[in-house]
Amino acid sequence: MPLPSRIATVATALTAAVLAASAAPAAEARDRAAQPEGRIIVFVTEGGQVSWAGTRLKEYPASSSCQSFPPGAHVVANYGTARLLFYSDPFCAVPVPPPFTFISPGYGAHVSPTGSFRTG
Repeated sequence: MPLPSRIATVATALTAAVLAASAAPAAEARDRAAQPEGRIIVFVTEGGQVSWAGTRLKEYPASSSCQSFPPGAHVVANYGTARLLFYSDPFCAVPVPPPFTFISPGYGAHVSPTGSFRTG
């Protein structure tokens, strides 16, 4: 094989190796960024629980899985790293109409106990 042809083959192989090596960390970073972190806190209306200490808060991990609100859910706080999406049904099938479709991290909202949520 002539020298210019060998150089071209080596250059192509090196380029492919560099591209493959640079794509792997980017894919791992994208996967890490896609996984929400933090927690979602739900306040259940007073009277749902009888206690001198007040009303116990329901805590959920931030997750892209569908989670229905507990009976008596009244207020939700998003302490996660991704926005919280709301649904009118308990199966995350019917999105709540705008402007109440989602809340950003660090915010809260009144909710319906018949609905559901997930991060995304």
